[in-house]
Formats: sequence, structure tokens, C-alpha cells
Amino acid sequence: MSELLIDPNIRIWVFLPLALITFMVGILRHYVGLCISDLPEVTLDQKKAGQLLRRIDLLKRNAGFITPAGFIARRNHLRRTIAGLDRSETRAVDPRRSSKSGIIDPEIVSELIKSNVTNVMPMVLIGGWINWTFSGFVTAKVPFPLTFRFKSMLQRGIELGNLDASWVSSASWYFFNVFGLRAVFYLFLGENNLADGTIASGFAEELQGSPGIPGILQVPQILPTFKSEYEALGILRHDWSVKTVDTIEAK
Repeated sequence: MSELLIDPNIRIWVFLPLALITFMVGILRHYVGLCISDLPEVTLDQKKAGQLLRRIDLLKRNAGFITPAGFIARRNHLRRTIAGLDRSETRAVDPRRSSKSGIIDPEIVSELIKSNVTNVMPMVLIGGWINWTFSGFVTAKVPFPLTFRFKSMLQRGIELGNLDASWVSSASWYFFNVFGLRAVFYLFLGENNLADGTIASGFAEELQGSPGIPGILQVPQILPTFKSEYEALGILRHDWSVKTVDTIEAK
């Protein structure tokens, strides 16, 4: 098939508007989520506990890249910190989250509904409107060759069997913006934003007991966690990973 030439008006009336619409919908979703969500307030004790767990994890994973003296100093400091924790500080949690009963908490259902309203519904409505308004356009081309299997992902809404798989349709460009603007939302709205719905869905999963945001909401089992971490630090041994690296003498 001969090389295609895209009309410059597609860039102005299709390519850029799709990116702008996706960005503005994300901004609107963030502020609407802040208005209707009921996320718990993170206390100072919970934040300290989460940061302590992160420091322990970093020491475990990177112990081989520090000197033996530095490893011993950090390990002893973390063990002393764990031993000095007050039980009342680590148990400052809402008791309904630590319940192991099979009763479904109404707040779990409420947060799931709010997450669907702010995340799923806008994606379905805006995606349907964009698919109806901007369908059938070829907006861009990937700067490297792709195999035929990528056609279903890159050319949604275009049924051309002979079209090169490197071309991107308008519907696929919209989905790329939905999942690719997270870094842009991070710059404009900060780290814990609700623009893509990940924080709200993660909070709902955390209410159900699955892993969510590390170090902030994983507090109900904090005492058993610190007890196991204290014992793990006691048996942790230093294995210097850079001991075999040749040193270069300065001339």
C-alpha cells in the first residue's frame, strides 16, 4: 500500500482536541472525586509507621551496597526504633477496618460506588461520545514498524486490512491519552491525585483487605508486622555485593 498523507486539519481538529479533552476530563474527575469521596485522614503516627516500614524494606533490599559498619548502624537503629514504639500509637486505627467478620461494611459499598461514578462512568460516556464524533480518523503513525497483531490495539474503529499497523486511529489515540497522561496529572495535581481513578480504586481495595497504598493505609496489622520485622532484622546478615569490584587507583 502506498504511503498515506494526513491532512494537517486532522492535527488541529482531531489529534490535539482528543488530548485536551482527555486532560480536562481528568482534571474534572480529580476535583469531583475530592468533593464526593470520604478518604480517611492519615494521622502522624500512621505516617511514621509507614515510613519506618519503608526504611526497613530499603535496608533489606540494598544492604549489600553499603559498608558493614553502615549496615550494622542502620540495623541497630531500626531495631531500637521498633522496640521503642508505643502500642497505643500503632493501634490508632478505625476498628471497622480491622474486623475479620464476613459482614460487608456499608462504607466499602459507598466507596466502590463513588469510585465507579468518578472513574468508570466518565470513561464510558466520554469514550462513547469520542467514538461517535471522531471515529474513522487516522491521527498519527508510530515511528517504528509493527507487526499485524498490533492492528487491533492501534486501529480501533478502522477496518482496513491493508493499512500498515503503525498507523494510529482516533479511538486508539484517546485510550493512549487516558492511560498515558498520568505523569502530566502528577505534575499538575501532585502525587495523590484522583485524575485517573487509581487512588480511589486502591482505597476501595484497601477497605476490602487487599494491598493498597503502601505505608499509609496498611495499618490494622501493624503490630504483628513490626514484630516480624524486628525478628527479621535480628537474623539479617550483611553480604557486601561490591567486595569483588576492582578498585581503580588514581594515577
